[in-house]
Formats: sequence, structure tokens, C-alpha cells
Amino acid sequence: MSKAYLFDLDGVFYISNRLIEGGNQTLAHLRSKQIPFRFVTNTTTLSRRKLWEKLSGLGLELMESEIVSANYSGVLYLKQQKARSCKLILHDNAKEDYQEFESIDNYPEYIVIGDIGNRWNYELMNELMNDVLKGSKIIALHKGRYFQTDEGLKIDTGAFVAGIEYVTQQQAFVIGKPTPSFFELAASEFECLPHEITMVGDDLINDIYGAQQMGYRSILVKTGKYREELYNASSIRPDSLIPSIAELVQ
Repeated sequence: MSKAYLFDLDGVFYISNRLIEGGNQTLAHLRSKQIPFRFVTNTTTLSRRKLWEKLSGLGLELMESEIVSANYSGVLYLKQQKARSCKLILHDNAKEDYQEFESIDNYPEYIVIGDIGNRWNYELMNELMNDVLKGSKIIALHKGRYFQTDEGLKIDTGAFVAGIEYVTQQQAFVIGKPTPSFFELAASEFECLPHEITMVGDDLINDIYGAQQMGYRSILVKTGKYREELYNASSIRPDSLIPSIAELVQ
């Protein structure tokens, strides 16, 4: 067993509003062995506090301090850059983390882009294009391609970020998985070497590839967005492939 773990949340411990069986038992086992872990998630629809409240409400046994979200990491990056103004392309529930920054609509210093569901449209894309052409910098909280819901796979934020990059010829600064800076932040409190850390997730690129470029071990679960045909077509291979989080201890 590794000395520390990083866990994806959506697709590993829950799907939509339903817990995946065995998650709490796995966490209890790690706690009994005093093995540290953190939850690393590209979820940007909620502030860190609201995400913790949601997951606790679903029955997942975790602490707010154990969550390292892309949304909160965006705040840390803006502080680092001494940002003055920003435009938030976020769900209202996620904006709570950004209260210390001035939020403006016209030509902000930074544009923070997260998940906004079906609010994407031509008018918004055109507006953001013009902001960037006037000098605004793009912060993408992640560039996920798709995500799993009870209704099946749905297109994710990365497709819209890529469209803005294409028309403006300006690259976004990406905060979330699979960027090395995000993993470094998440593992900063672990007192062990990279090869002693294991990342567990359901996404070949964000979780498995991201972990491998850091020198971590990787485990892919067959829940969430896992699809056998996508797995077979990919050159990315985890160290282990397991049916679900319930089998991690085994």
C-alpha cells in the first residue's frame, strides 16, 4: 500500500447525487492505518465550503480541509498574481471563493472560466473573445473534455476554452488536473517521495496521465466516465485497473 493517496471525487466516490458503494469503508481503512489522503477535483460549480457540504450531505465522510478543488486553486493563483479585477464565468455557488477580488464585466484583468452547464452560447463566446483581444488573460480552472452524469457523458468546459484559444490565438493558463502545479499543491503536505503517492481516478488524461507525469503510481476505476472502448483506444495505461473504489484496499 502507498504512503499517501490522491483521490478524484466525481466518478470515483459519487455520480450525480449518488454515492458509489465502498468509498467510506476505503477511507475508514486508510484512516485506521494513518495513511494521509486528499481529494483532488476539477469540480468548479461550488465553492470549497459548499462542495464539502454537498458531499457530507450525500453521506461521504470527509473534511473540508481534505478537498483541493480547481475552483479554490484559482483563488490561490489570482492572489499569487496580485490580481485586481476578474470576470467570473462560474456558477453563482462557486463565486463565494472569489469575494476578495473586484468583479467587472468589461475587459477585466483576468477571466476565470469554470463549469456553467448549458449557459454557454454564441453571445458569451463572442464577448469573451473580445475581452481577450483587448488584453484580458484567461484562467481555465480545468480543460476537461467530458464528464459522467446519470444521463450519460456530457461535453465539458475544455471544449469552450479551446474555442476561445483558437479564435484569439491566446493560450489559457490552466489550473486544475492534469497540470503539475495542481498536483504539487495537493500533495504539498505529504511527507513522502513521489513514487510513494498513488492517484486514484476515472479519467485517463486528468487523473492517470497527470499522475504519471509527476512520478506517482496510478489506479483507474471502472466507474464514472470509464469506457472500455476509450481505454482500449488510448496509449495511457495505469499501474492498476480496478472495478471501483471498494476494491482499493484489496
